[in-house]
Amino acid sequence: MDNIHLQSINSPDLGEVTLLVGDPGRVELISANWENTRLLLENREFILVSGTWKGRQVSICSTGIGVGSTEIAVIELIQSGAKKLVRLGGCGAWKEDLAPGDIMLNHAMVRDQGMLAAYVSDVYPAVADFDLLQKIKSYTARAGFNVHTGIGMTTQSYYLGQGRGHAIESGPKPDTSLMSYWQERHIANCEMETAVLFLLASLYQIPAANCLVVHVNRLSDQWVPDKVYKGYHLKAAEAVLGACLE
Repeated sequence: MDNIHLQSINSPDLGEVTLLVGDPGRVELISANWENTRLLLENREFILVSGTWKGRQVSICSTGIGVGSTEIAVIELIQSGAKKLVRLGGCGAWKEDLAPGDIMLNHAMVRDQGMLAAYVSDVYPAVADFDLLQKIKSYTARAGFNVHTGIGMTTQSYYLGQGRGHAIESGPKPDTSLMSYWQERHIANCEMETAVLFLLASLYQIPAANCLVVHVNRLSDQWVPDKVYKGYHLKAAEAVLGACLE
C-alpha cells in the first residue's frame, strides 16, 4: 500500500537520519543551514525536507501534535525506507532539578492506556535504542547542555491528561494528584509523542531515540522564552546529527 500522507517518498529521498519535530515551523529553522535542501512534501501538518549536513544526507519531518499524527508520520517514514529516527522536541519537567533549557533524554516512556493498542498490548515497553541514546547523550553534553536521562510519560491529552487546568468553568476539572502520582514513581517529564516513536521503532526494528528541550518546569512554572527556545532546538539538532552520523 502506498503512503497516503507522505506521498511519493522513497528510500533515496531520505537521509541517514530523519529528525522528527512536532512544529512544522521548526523544519525550516533546523534545515536552514543545510546544503542542497529539497522540500519533498508539504501536506497538512507534515513537512518533509532533505539536505546535506557536513557532506551527509539528512532529513527532517514535522509530525504535528500528539499520538495520531505521529503514528502516521512514523509508519509512513518507515514504509518509505527511513533508516534512523530521532524525535527532537520539547517537554515539561516534573522534577525540581530539570531546569528550562536542559536536555532530557528518555530511555523509556510510560503511556496512556490503549495508546496504539492496535499494534501491541499495553504491557509492551516503549523504549529507546540504547546505543543511539548514549551517543546523543555524549554529543549534547559536549555541546554544553545540562543533560538528564530517565523515564518520561507520553500522554494523549495536553490539559486534563497532564493534570493541567483550563479556562472552561463548566465540565470536568483536572486531577491535581496526577503529577504527584507519577513523580512518586520517578517519572521525570511529560510530552505527547515519544512513546509512539519508541513503540513503532521497536516493532519495526528501526533505531530511535529522543532529545527533548525542557520548555517548562511544571513545579516552578518557569518557561523558556520562545526565541531562546528556538535557539536551544537549533543547537540540540546539531548535536543530534553529529551523534547519529558518528
